[in-house]
Amino acid sequence: MSLDFESLPLKEIRRGRELRWDPHAIELAQDIEDWKSMSDIEREMLLGQVFGFLVGERAVTHDLAPLQQALREERGHMDEEMYITQQLFEETTHVEFFQRWMYEVLPGTLGKEIPYPRGERAALIWEILPEAMNRLKDDKSPTAQMKAVVVYHQIVEGVSAEVGYQIFYDSLDERGICPGLRAGIRNIQIDESRHIAFGTYMAQRLIRDYPELKQVFLDEMDRMLPVSVESAGKLFEYYGDEVPFGLSQEKYESMSRDLHKRRVEAVLTGGLVAV
Repeated sequence: MSLDFESLPLKEIRRGRELRWDPHAIELAQDIEDWKSMSDIEREMLLGQVFGFLVGERAVTHDLAPLQQALREERGHMDEEMYITQQLFEETTHVEFFQRWMYEVLPGTLGKEIPYPRGERAALIWEILPEAMNRLKDDKSPTAQMKAVVVYHQIVEGVSAEVGYQIFYDSLDERGICPGLRAGIRNIQIDESRHIAFGTYMAQRLIRDYPELKQVFLDEMDRMLPVSVESAGKLFEYYGDEVPFGLSQEKYESMSRDLHKRRVEAVLTGGLVAV
């Protein structure tokens, strides 16, 4: 089967090449000074956010391959297989960036021996994502593929990560602190916008090929809505009325609901990028 160079996956591969960035080229000297100037509670929240993203990026790097394998065994979707190859490469870049930031910015051994932030592990990353992806090792059906695309592309990247970026910007932009971290986050968000577009494309393609999967998509999105909202609020559980950086839990929970709605609309109305 010949490749269609005008397909969205191959267009996004070319776009990814144009926008490739090096996680070791970002200057972090000011971030080191800004970390020292923060209060303890601000450092705790920022560390929790950075570490949460590192865990998430590592999880995706570990867990995405079964979707590629399912497509390979199904055959006929070489462009999608190729795109996931690039996506996995970009996820490793994100892992490198967050790990490097912690190694170079955090003092002493903290960057190498980071205690997990307070609270329970996020079920979305530690349980729901690997479950959806690992299911594909035994069940490579279009239904299982749709559920995996919903959990990862629509929810993890299309909702939870987008909320996380906004928390970074709201914490750091107004004070102009940690410019290296903000630069890395912007690069990562640009990468992830392509991943979201691919996930939207793949969900649409699955519905086109198997119309009954429209209901699977809607049911799975409904199931994941409360998970998304809970994930947005988890960062705030231990701060009461003293939330660092003046952040608002209600803002990010509302943002989660809005992004969830936009993800559904993008798939059902033919939109590809609605970040």
